[in-house]
Amino acid sequence: MFQFWQLLAGLGVFIYAMKILEQSLRALSTRHLRTLLRYHTRSPLQGVAVGTISTAFLQSSSLVGLFVLAFVGSGILPLQNALGIIFGANLGTTFTGWIVTAIGFKLDLNGYSLILIALGSLAYATFKAGSLRYHQAALLFGFGLLLLGLSWMKESMSFLGTQVDASLFQDYPLIIYFFGGVVFTALIQSSSATMVIILSAVNADIIPLSTAAAIAIGSDLGTTATLMLGSVKGSSNTRRVALSHFLFNVGTSGLALLLLTPLLAFITLTLGIKDTMYALVCFHSLFNLMGIALFLPFTKPFARWLEQCFTETGVLGCSHIKLVPATVPEAALRAIERDTDELINKALLLNLRILKSPPETLPSSKQALEIKQRLKKRALSFDEQYADIKTHEEQLQHYSHQLPDADLDDSERQILANLLEAARDASYSTKSLKDIRANLIDIRQQEGVAELLKQIDTDIITLYKAIFSLLETSEKDWADDAIVKINAAIAQSHDQLHQKMRAYSHTHNSEITLPTLFNINREIYVSNQNLLKAVQTIKPCQQALYKNGSGAQAFIKH
Repeated sequence: MFQFWQLLAGLGVFIYAMKILEQSLRALSTRHLRTLLRYHTRSPLQGVAVGTISTAFLQSSSLVGLFVLAFVGSGILPLQNALGIIFGANLGTTFTGWIVTAIGFKLDLNGYSLILIALGSLAYATFKAGSLRYHQAALLFGFGLLLLGLSWMKESMSFLGTQVDASLFQDYPLIIYFFGGVVFTALIQSSSATMVIILSAVNADIIPLSTAAAIAIGSDLGTTATLMLGSVKGSSNTRRVALSHFLFNVGTSGLALLLLTPLLAFITLTLGIKDTMYALVCFHSLFNLMGIALFLPFTKPFARWLEQCFTETGVLGCSHIKLVPATVPEAALRAIERDTDELINKALLLNLRILKSPPETLPSSKQALEIKQRLKKRALSFDEQYADIKTHEEQLQHYSHQLPDADLDDSERQILANLLEAARDASYSTKSLKDIRANLIDIRQQEGVAELLKQIDTDIITLYKAIFSLLETSEKDWADDAIVKINAAIAQSHDQLHQKMRAYSHTHNSEITLPTLFNINREIYVSNQNLLKAVQTIKPCQQALYKNGSGAQAFIKH
């Protein structure tokens, strides 16, 4: 009975140690991991390499998955490259078995566990929480606990091995052990812990290699349970990642079960690995590697299929920041940029609606086309469309306050401030026209206003085409005097309309007073200026965010 409780205690200490190690490694290497995922995943194959290395080092596929979701949601990482990272993370988790076998079972380091726990725990309790030394001490403490937990499990399993008849585990088909591995891992939510128990049983000669291999296959599939359950009410990207992870593990597990006997024969006979424990961890890595080889050539069509499976429902406000946790600054800034760009397009389209100018007169773009189709599909009234813009801006402001300020450098803080300023200017542009919407409706009901309306329509179409062209063009491709020319055109339009309004007021007996006409002209002028300012402000931000390495630093000088 004592050995049973020792086994459970060892398992609990091991799982706790893994959590401490994960938290400390996360704190020590989060920014480096984000950089690695962002700049070194140009293809699915690179994604596999990065996913494998980062998960093997951090021992946390969940952290890697969090950043993958954030970067996919913000548009930094294409889904097909993200799939490579997910596949690689599966392979990376198998390195736990290699480490545990080599350090916990093959090298006698148990005598050092108390030293590591003593030094680590004392330092852990002494240093300031969150400091570099604190996390380094936690790493030491966690490693000591890991060795202690392994020692307890190894001792208890060795005793149980003398009490249990190994033939009991040979009377059931392997599929039973496979499902046992699925259920057990889904319950404890740690494939690493499952592998440690299997390795302990193999080390004690309680179960044969084929049985252990079947349980190991099941443990891989069992890890998908939490992600699948968590994705039920998640975003489309969360569901896509969860489904890709599940299907990858189903395909890999099915292949491993079918080829279990020949794979074990290849490992033990061809590769000559006679040690049962090393043969097991080799099998674990090998069938995951086979799964990657099976799925990797089809990542592009697989990604397209996943994107078609789940689409975002039409809701008011932002569409990108909802997909990205604010705890990942690079992805969060990119998501804010994309939603700010979308807000400017929304403002532009609503302004045209107020001024009765057809959006078709503007050059077509993917971004504007998507927004137009979305608005048309939702059939929003004017008030609903304006509420959408206000909600959009409010969500951007609220989300920006959730960004951890300590994780942002000076250039990123400046980018964030400028993006929010661009969003505010776009919203102001629409508000100016909304305030005179009733006056514009009244004007159109008066006699002799054709010349006035023609002047407004002609100027708006000309100005908006120029502003829209800036929005759709990289800042480096702008003409040197592009902003100066548009500002001059805005001022000229204001002056010409001012003269025409004065002439109209003198020659027509209208219910619209001259001060009201001047107010209309002023609000159109302010709206045009704010819209141009929004575009002028967002473009350097885009250049900095879409540029590798020194782009953000160059932004400050800009």
